Amino acid sequence: MIEAFSLATAHLYQDALASQARLRNDVFVKQRGLDHSSFDELEFDEFDTPSALYLVWRDEERRVRGMARLLRTDRPYMLARYWPFLVKACALPNSSDIWEVTRVCVDRTLTPPVRRTVFPELLSAIAEFFEANGFAGMIGVTRQHLLSHFIREGIDWLGDEALIEGEVERAFFVPTANIRPVYFCRKYGIPSSVLKEHPPTPFRRAA
Repeated sequence: MIEAFSLATAHLYQDALASQARLRNDVFVKQRGLDHSSFDELEFDEFDTPSALYLVWRDEERRVRGMARLLRTDRPYMLARYWPFLVKACALPNSSDIWEVTRVCVDRTLTPPVRRTVFPELLSAIAEFFEANGFAGMIGVTRQHLLSHFIREGIDWLGDEALIEGEVERAFFVPTANIRPVYFCRKYGIPSSVLKEHPPTPFRRAA
């Protein structure tokens, strides 16, 4: 199951907020050697605000082993702040209906049978959250082959590739209807509902 929390609700999830920051530090600072802000083995940036929503996969010891951070595009977000030149096909999104997916990572020390299910489950949770609220879709920046491997149709590439933090990446938009990786959900038996609890307001659209 995937858990979702914000700064306001993190106290309900033991040390999940710190645990996701430790995973980010392991992946982005230690393994990839990126010059990200970190302190006391915790990676963070200016987008870790009350409006950020964290989706996490935790193991039996309640340690975060996979995560994704969601940022509304009507507030500051990474693509608009740092890499707007990646978007050529349209205007930069600025809407509470379109969310940026950032800091996606999975602990590489997980056993292969478990590790290969975590990313599809995170995508399924994003789709479930968006579908429940009528959100339009997600944007982000990633390696083209990685996203295309999991999402087989519906990806709208917003511009050309560029070298971003040592990797050749592209900006993308995926409408909500295409986010769930159907093939992998069937292959790994991922259920239609993977969110342990749906995020409360203000992260959910008002009725």
